[in-house]
Amino acid sequence: MKKLMILAASAALAAPALAQTPTSPNGTVLTNTEEMAEGFETRGQCQAAFRQLRNDQRRSGERGGEPYDSMDNGDYNRASRETTRCEEIDGRYYVVFNADGF
Repeated sequence: MKKLMILAASAALAAPALAQTPTSPNGTVLTNTEEMAEGFETRGQCQAAFRQLRNDQRRSGERGGEPYDSMDNGDYNRASRETTRCEEIDGRYYVVFNADGF
């Protein structure tokens, strides 16, 4: 039995840890892309990546459903800026969405 416990403990230490989706009490952590899911080292990197994603969505018209799809570009950008921000979570920066705004 003692040998079995040692083997189980060794296997647990050798297994890679499963990545957990970060959470925020302020809203939903966006993991739209692999890059966003991994988070960023700095707030600036986070903001730049999210701005690029927002611009791509604005250009393509795929904005995430109503009411965003029917907004003109200016209203869409304003709504996006008011409902999303980069937050530091566990030492990395993630984009957080809050439908009620920040």
